[in-house]
Amino acid sequence: MGSQQWGDRAARIKRNQVPVLGRLAESLRAALARRPKGESDPEPGRVDLRGCWALAGSWAAALGGVHLGQMHQAFWAVGLWLLAGAGVLALLRPRHGRLGPSATPSFAAPALCCAAAALVFTQLVLTGAGANPVALDQAARDGNPVRIQLELTAAPRASMQTDKFSEDARPHQQFTVEARAVAVAGNGSWRGSGVPVRLSYPEPRAPHVPLTGGSAVEVIATVAASEPGDRQSFWLNASADLLPLGRLPAPGVFEELRGRFIGASAALPQPARALLPGMVFGDRSGADEALNEAMKVAGLSHLSAVSGANCAMVLGFVFSLCRLVGLGRAPTLVLGLAALLGFVFLVGYEPSVLRAAVMGTIAAVGLHASRGRNALAALTLAVVFLLAVDPWLAGEPAFQLSVLATAGIVVIGRPMAARFNRWMPAILAEGTAIALASQIACLPVLVALNPAFSLYSVPANLLVAPFISLITVAGTLAVVVLSLFPPAGMALVWIAGVPTMVVGLVGTWIASLPGALRPWPVGVAGVLLAWGIVLGTLIGQGHVNPTAGSWRSRSVLAAQGVVTGVLLGLLLPVTALVPAPVVDWLVVACDVGQGDGLLINAGDSGAVVVDTGKTPEDIAACLKRMRVKKVAALFITHRHADHDGGIDGVGARRPVDRFYYSAADDPADPPRLTDSRGTRITASQLGSGARGTAGPVAWRVLGPIPDGVFTGENDASLVVRFEIEVDGLQRPISLLATGDMEDEAMDQLIDNGLIEHADILKVSHHGAENGGVRTAPTVRPAVALISVGAENTYGHPSDEALRALEENQVAVLRTDLRGTIIVGWDGEMLRVSSLGPDPGRTPTRTPATSGG
Repeated sequence: MGSQQWGDRAARIKRNQVPVLGRLAESLRAALARRPKGESDPEPGRVDLRGCWALAGSWAAALGGVHLGQMHQAFWAVGLWLLAGAGVLALLRPRHGRLGPSATPSFAAPALCCAAAALVFTQLVLTGAGANPVALDQAARDGNPVRIQLELTAAPRASMQTDKFSEDARPHQQFTVEARAVAVAGNGSWRGSGVPVRLSYPEPRAPHVPLTGGSAVEVIATVAASEPGDRQSFWLNASADLLPLGRLPAPGVFEELRGRFIGASAALPQPARALLPGMVFGDRSGADEALNEAMKVAGLSHLSAVSGANCAMVLGFVFSLCRLVGLGRAPTLVLGLAALLGFVFLVGYEPSVLRAAVMGTIAAVGLHASRGRNALAALTLAVVFLLAVDPWLAGEPAFQLSVLATAGIVVIGRPMAARFNRWMPAILAEGTAIALASQIACLPVLVALNPAFSLYSVPANLLVAPFISLITVAGTLAVVVLSLFPPAGMALVWIAGVPTMVVGLVGTWIASLPGALRPWPVGVAGVLLAWGIVLGTLIGQGHVNPTAGSWRSRSVLAAQGVVTGVLLGLLLPVTALVPAPVVDWLVVACDVGQGDGLLINAGDSGAVVVDTGKTPEDIAACLKRMRVKKVAALFITHRHADHDGGIDGVGARRPVDRFYYSAADDPADPPRLTDSRGTRITASQLGSGARGTAGPVAWRVLGPIPDGVFTGENDASLVVRFEIEVDGLQRPISLLATGDMEDEAMDQLIDNGLIEHADILKVSHHGAENGGVRTAPTVRPAVALISVGAENTYGHPSDEALRALEENQVAVLRTDLRGTIIVGWDGEMLRVSSLGPDPGRTPTRTPATSGG
């Protein structure tokens, strides 16, 4: 190449650099620009909501359809198609002798709604979602094991579990995996199936070769029906070793890429080492419970899961590169979609990842076109499509949050950013608007899942926002480059790892700030308040016009706006002064009316339950409210209805590991229950001296003692001392549960030296007069819990019992006055809060001292 040619090429490069540098300078000026304060706000514009009718129909059908049998699904599908067809015919009925649109297009919205719902029901019928194999149904009812062949649809997930009630208990690995039942053995032959199931098996049952998605196995397992509407119809628990079938699939290219990246990330310091794989492709296996909890409290947990934002950043990076080199729109789109497809394969093509890809594509296209109305229409279309393909998405909180966040950014975020731009640079205004709009839109789902909100979520997201794009792009490039040129790939890992370290440190710092997690009204009131804030935001931006319509509709909207404004003005500032409910609870006295129901936090082992009240509904509601997923042990102190009437409510939706009881006589028919796994458990009778552990909880039975005082069933009550290990505390927090044991039998335990100091006392026999008065000075508790029904006819608690506690300076907490009572540890002292019926009562803080 001659010197003239080199000169011409250099000139061309120089000419091309000018517009590129000019564009960069112009982008920088636009990012730092601010709108004049006197400039009026832009009109919000008309938002196209026509697709919302289809969205509502498909979502309602998906939520309800997965709970129905196949015949009911077919009935709804046919009926809705007929209604949709009738609506279309009504729209196209002859007008003035001509076939065309009707003068009254009021049938359009119902027709669209019915058609979308019919599409979802049709998908459920065609996939056989409501049909279950007879053999599995029968096995679930009878409890007999079945031989079944499965095809795994994902890689098994491991967790550590321990039988805490065995003296020589050793931790063991337990595996859980989703699978598809291929065939079920019955009557000497195999019967084909396609029902989705979930398999659980301990490490000794695992084959010697690693299993991955696509592996086929044969196993003998017990069967339990899942909750109605669950994606997996049955729970299988292996009762024999898993037998691999055929050749195991070799690890794919993307599995090797992920493994190589995780190995490279191990060179990073914590918390970057744990967070980076999650922020790049959703692998949270390296993060411990403390880090996960800190990220949740700070409102940053969404960063360690693949979301539409990751997909949008990948698309945006590819689009920017294509524009930089001057490619046209068509090649840019093709390359962008190819990169997105590769990213989906890298992360794994599970339903949540596919949902994130679709949502990310919508966000990127809407941002690229700067057409919010088009983005909302595309969002509704994508949601209808995804629900038609996978109706179970409708009940998944992750999917609900994705839809709401995307809609919030499109509808609320843009006008909010324009208003913020008066007071701050455009780049900061857009970041603040996106974080705040997402938080407002997602609030109804977030408070329904957990009645609390992250006070510093918006500033936390703003602090880490500048690093997210760099982490995602550099990390994704590192996954590919590590296999081509490891030194360059390792450099990219560190480029992504350093800002990841900053994100982790910001999250842990935010979580440690005072009041990082604030209380929110529980139940329907809290959800309605959240929707009121959403409505108030829409009214404030002009999307909802309070002056339109009749005077009645205007007055309703005005009242909603005033209420929302007052709530926003009062709730947000004042919550910083209101003590938050105890999150890491130790002991809960459930409000079960005139009866006893006690929960003890056993950490990863679940909860220990002491008595169940009269009805299954009351104890089940308390367990659900405290988010208890499994029960390590259930104690029935004695066989009275106000203590054992709710047994069925304990195992209805969760597994139960151990079941104990006491009774005056050794009955031929001890209490039994069937837990969520379908396991039939018979209670074991306990006596004085029995002991065991459940996670951080150790227990020892003190009474009744052999040949002790006995005047009736109450004196057969188990008196149990529980000791709860607490992180950072040198000694355990102790609880004495006394059942309904009466004064003479309790005095005998005291005289024998079996009763000693405890931090928390569950007062015997609901504070009855015959519960005795010697327990309080002997136990010297900091807190006394009295489980009693409001306005009961027994006169509980008695004046004598209350006076004995008062004379010993014991804080008395009653369920008839406070409702469910939660006792926790805040690092310095016991902290008590309540969940109604008197939520306005000031929570009590009580030190756990040796003398009470």
